[in-house]
Parts: sequence; C-alpha cells; structure tokens
Amino acid sequence: MAPLDMHKNGLVLPLKFSRLLVSVCLVLAITNASANDVDWSTTLLAPNMDEFCEVKREHRIVQPKRLLLWLLDFVAISDAAMDLNGDGNTLYNEKVALIADDKAFTSCIESSRCDELDQEKVLRIRSVIESLWSPSPPNPFHTHFLPGREGRASKIDLKTFLSQDTGIESICPSPDKVLAAQSDVDAETNRQESWLDKMVVREKSDDITKPFGEASPASFSFEKNELSSTRDVEVDLVVAYLVHEQYYEKESSQYYLYFQSESDVQRIDGVDTSSSSNALSIGVLAEYRLGKYDNYYFANNVISLRPSYTNDTVQKIETANIIATWSPIPDLGKNNFFLNMVPFGPYVNFKLNWDARLEGGTLLKRGEQEILDDNNDYADIGANFNFLITGAKNTLLERFQWDSNYKKLFSLLSDQSDKEYASSKLRYFINGNFSVGLEYEKGRKGVQFNEVDKWKINFGAKY
Repeated sequence: MAPLDMHKNGLVLPLKFSRLLVSVCLVLAITNASANDVDWSTTLLAPNMDEFCEVKREHRIVQPKRLLLWLLDFVAISDAAMDLNGDGNTLYNEKVALIADDKAFTSCIESSRCDELDQEKVLRIRSVIESLWSPSPPNPFHTHFLPGREGRASKIDLKTFLSQDTGIESICPSPDKVLAAQSDVDAETNRQESWLDKMVVREKSDDITKPFGEASPASFSFEKNELSSTRDVEVDLVVAYLVHEQYYEKESSQYYLYFQSESDVQRIDGVDTSSSSNALSIGVLAEYRLGKYDNYYFANNVISLRPSYTNDTVQKIETANIIATWSPIPDLGKNNFFLNMVPFGPYVNFKLNWDARLEGGTLLKRGEQEILDDNNDYADIGANFNFLITGAKNTLLERFQWDSNYKKLFSLLSDQSDKEYASSKLRYFINGNFSVGLEYEKGRKGVQFNEVDKWKINFGAKY
C-alpha cells in the first residue's frame, strides 16, 4: 500500500475526509497480511496527531496512553481480548500487556479470547506504534530517550514506550511540515537535533545526567546583611554540553564538557571580603551505565568519572580534581525508589539517589586560604546521598520540591581531616524551568572545600 497523497493540485484535502480515507485503509490492512510494509508513521499517525499529541516544552509530544487508547478504539479490539484476568473489566495495564507483552498475547490466543481478527488487530497496532521509531522510510516523528533516564541503554521497545513512567519521548512534526516530512525529513531532524538539544543548565555537576524533573536548577541569590554590612551574591551553576553518547543493549555511555561556577562573593563598600570565593571549573564528565534491569540484585550500575580544573579568582587558589562514583541500583520491583519517583501517600512522591565515591586532587597554586591544611594533595573516600520529595500531580503540592543532600568523605591521608557537607532546599516551581526557594547549607562545599553555614533565599533556573 503506497503512502496516502494528502494534497491534490496544491490544495489540502478536508481533514475529516483524509481521516476517513486513512481509517478505511487501516481496516483493510488489518485483514490483509500483505500490508506489513505500510509506512504507518506517515500515512496514519502524522495526519491524526491531534488525537494523541500534546504540547510539552515547546514541542508537540506523543502521549503514549492517548495513542494506545485511540488505536484500540480505532480498530475495535473486542473486550474479551482485553480482559486478561477474566474479571469483566478492561484496565489500562491489561491493554498494555495485550499489546506489548508476548506472554499475555500468547495466553489470550491459547484461551480463545483472541480470535483471528483480534490477533491481526494486535499485530497491526504493534506495527503502527513501532513505526514511531522506525528509521526507514524517512520518519516525520523523532523518537529518542530522555537524557539521564534509566533504561535508555536498552533499545527502544514497545513495552518501555507504553509504560506509565517512560523514559522515551517521541516528538510530533508540526502540521504544516507533515508533507515535507513525507518527502524529506532530514532538514526537520537536523533542526530537532540542534546544539541546544545537547546543552543542560543545572546547579552542580552531580545533576548533569539526572532526569530533568529531578535535577536541581542553577541557583542565584542576593542578600544584604545588615549585621555585617555586607552585600552577598551567590551563584551555583553548571552548563554542560553533550559531546558524544553511545547505546547498546546492555550498556551506554555519555561524555559531557562542562563549566561550573561556585561563587559566594561578599562585599563591603564594593570591596571583596576575606570570606569571598569565586571558584570556576572546567571539566569532563564520562558516565557509563552497565547492565540491563532484570532479576539480578545489582543488575544496573552507574559509573562516572569527573576530572576538572578549578581556579578561585578571589582567593587565588588553583586545583586539579577528579571525582569517581559508583551507583549500584538494586531490584526493588515496581516501586523502586532508587530508580524512579514513587508515591508516598496521595500527595507526594520520593526518590533516593546515592553513590560511593572517591575524590582526589592536587593543589596547583596555594592562595590566601588554607584549604588542604599543610598538604598539597588530597584523597578521600565516602558516600553521597540525595533525598528528593516532590508534590504529586494534580494536587496542591504539585509545584513544590524538597531536595536534601548529605556527603561524608573520610581522608585517606593521615594528616588531613574528614570532610562533610549537608544541604536542604525547599523550592516552588513557577513553571518547569524557573523556581524560587529557601535553602540551608553547612559544611565544606565543592572541590575546594569552602566552609559554608548559612540560610538563603534564591532564584532557580534550569534547561
């Protein structure tokens, strides 16, 4: 079956007529085994995007649940086929299992709930959805994994795409470019994969590969301290650029270049005080995700390496640093709070991130403050914990986020002290990118271990 010609003599056919024509073609294809090579992404999905696409982050994104329910209704699979447990109800998870789970589909056939026509419909719906990430023919949809989402090391598959908390995103083409996508989508693909798509803005380098909704925003704060007559300006910001990434069935790798600012400038009459710092870093982040999430307890492991160079332009301190981390992810079943945000009651969700880490470095230039005692080198081993609570969707707490972090490092050098840092931040997100918040932090912060102990109100932004 050739792709449908939606234009004639330069005029677009009426939308209702085009949908009717596509519907007839689909129904005919369901009963015709020779239709397996149909370009569904162009002939069916692109003309009907209003049924399952929604606006998100300035793009129109495929909503998997809406797409599946529309297709099930479109081809009219019988209720008997979708009622997997035979209780008279056809829940959404049963519909997902029928379409995406081979065992459930086989059981439906063996129990005679799925007749030959239902079987054809299931197979056709599979091919329609999978056409979203088909590389050929040229595809008007751009389907990819979200940065930092668990599972993105595996190939894109139907079950992952249809899950409620999927890490896969499929961008819908704009309506006025559907025809152009049918003939040549290279220009559209290049536009979608611009250099801005590879850039992230976060609070610190630990946040670079975290999912967008979980990463801490870059924070900016200004305060006037009447007691000490100081004016304080703080900036905690990292800008990272994805240089290269690779995905295989059981492993993935990502490489970022990043610039980081950890600045706390305190001024009296425009002059920096002795407590001021302006630590600027340039570095590389290499992160490797190993193992496929299955029945093994530590099947997934995340390993990262972060070499960097830091120059404090106020204190005149220069250091070379490296941070190595290892994060094993245990198998805790569906509600794995190491892997995803999981519900904790009706109003909040939570997640725990943690890693074992080795931090080391050397002092290239000793400045005006003693940061490593009398030694020019440091080597520490310890752990970092991050506990995140967010408000559940469609509740009064939806825009709130509570982010707490604790890091403890034990010195491997006998003449140095241990290091500790803790912070707690309550944020209110004005929208997905901007927030205001209240924060408290105490301990030795950053790769140059500057002493902090303060409350602050800040403005946050992330991209």
